[in-house]
Amino acid sequence: MTANMKRLIAGILAVSILVFGLAYVKYRFDIKNQKDTSSYLYYGELVEDTSKEDPLQYIDEDFYMKEGFSSNLPLVVLETDGELPNYKTFDENEEIVYDDVDPWITGKIQLYDKEGSRNSINDKPVMSSYMKIKKRGHTSISFDKPQYYISLTDSEGNPAQENVFGMGKEDAWILNGSMADKSMIRNYIAYRTAAQIMEYAPRCQFCEVFIKKGDNYEYQGVYLMMDKIKQSPVRVDIDKCDTDNSYTSYLVRRDRFTNFDTMLDTHGRINGFDEGYIGVKYPSVKKQTEKNLDYIEQDFSRMEKILYSEQESVFKQYSNYIDVESFADYFLINEYFGNYDAGEHSTYMYKNQGEVLKIGPVWDFDQAMNNSVTDEMDPYTLAMQEKPLFKQLCKDSEFVNLLKTRYAIYRKDYFNDQYMFSLMDETTKYLKSAREREWYRWAADYCDSDTENLGNFYLNDYEYRGEIISRFNDDYNQEIYNIKVYLSKHGKNMQILLTQLNDQTTLTTGLKGNRALFLFVVAALFFIPSIIINRK
Repeated sequence: MTANMKRLIAGILAVSILVFGLAYVKYRFDIKNQKDTSSYLYYGELVEDTSKEDPLQYIDEDFYMKEGFSSNLPLVVLETDGELPNYKTFDENEEIVYDDVDPWITGKIQLYDKEGSRNSINDKPVMSSYMKIKKRGHTSISFDKPQYYISLTDSEGNPAQENVFGMGKEDAWILNGSMADKSMIRNYIAYRTAAQIMEYAPRCQFCEVFIKKGDNYEYQGVYLMMDKIKQSPVRVDIDKCDTDNSYTSYLVRRDRFTNFDTMLDTHGRINGFDEGYIGVKYPSVKKQTEKNLDYIEQDFSRMEKILYSEQESVFKQYSNYIDVESFADYFLINEYFGNYDAGEHSTYMYKNQGEVLKIGPVWDFDQAMNNSVTDEMDPYTLAMQEKPLFKQLCKDSEFVNLLKTRYAIYRKDYFNDQYMFSLMDETTKYLKSAREREWYRWAADYCDSDTENLGNFYLNDYEYRGEIISRFNDDYNQEIYNIKVYLSKHGKNMQILLTQLNDQTTLTTGLKGNRALFLFVVAALFFIPSIIINRK
């Protein structure tokens, strides 16, 4: 072999090593470049409300609008053809649907959002549409302040897509204004942060809502106009279902049993590995076929069989069935914000044809950030590792190491006091006048400590050093302070807690599981060129 040939081979090997090393580093650490998504691009800075007027000047004692009302927030006016019916209730956490009640009524909706100016109903609406509307929520459906699911229609009642507040053309929308969150910002700051990290996060826009009654407008309070999670090019962007093919893209949700979704008998539930239900959100009930449902049930069960397997050789295959990075990010977002309903309830997962299962979008942070009705949250513990699927994943040191690596990156950019407190301050300044109107409108609930009020949300008392501590709060600024304290303490301790979680792992999979072999191969690749060149 000539000297030039030896140099050529050595050069090829050296370049191969360099390319391999760079690819590996990029795979593990170049996470922040995954931000080119519509939800990431949607969120912009909220402009501070600098109004000097009395926020309650144009709302009368019966909560009706007076002439001259304006707001720095967009306005939503709902006009319904009758009263919204109560079509379901809950008895000991069981959903009871009234079969003889149609949950939907018709009506009209108008949006006011004048760029660069305050908004008034005397302006020309930026959108007017017919609609169908119903109340929504689980336990929150019983609260005094309703939440709404809105389906836009044309005059004939057919679905009509509109680009609501710049969130993309769709017909299905949610007005979220849960009384569980006195701060009004929990969902917003979580979704805006998640949009920086995950493939898709719900987009939302603060607004103030009025119900038109004759010539009068009844103030309903501060809401978030939000995406409804569904298959769509501007939402969960998976391929449309092909009813002629049993193989299909799909979107499912782990939650309580509901009569409104098709519920699956998957491997995990049949064998008692978890108590939740997997409901099919897409294809929709109207588009589902027996072939599609059989495929989704079998495909999801196949993933569960891998993760719940006691055979190490089988369990190690899980990365062939799920998008591991999406599961890691979902874990970290919900853990940081203390959203411990996630993993069990309102937990969405989706799969595009020819790809692996992804988890998300994140959803429903009303009871996050130390707002759980049952317990005072301990910022010095983790909880997501006990949730279905994650309990299995956290047996693997490779997955826990991935959590540590990604958290270290996100800690620099998002999961830190500077970013989060700045985001919270920006949001509360934007809501300055609107939040006073919100608390005025619902003062009978927000400032009522009587647990006999069934239309309100109450945090249970807890015992500390032999004393009963009340968690009732009737001050907005205190609510914001409580959130900051929890996030600061929990965010600071998560890296330590994740390291401790690594000590509890029982398996090691993937490349790091063969660290010695990996180092040997790398070392050999470095030495081989030298041997070839010096060989005589």
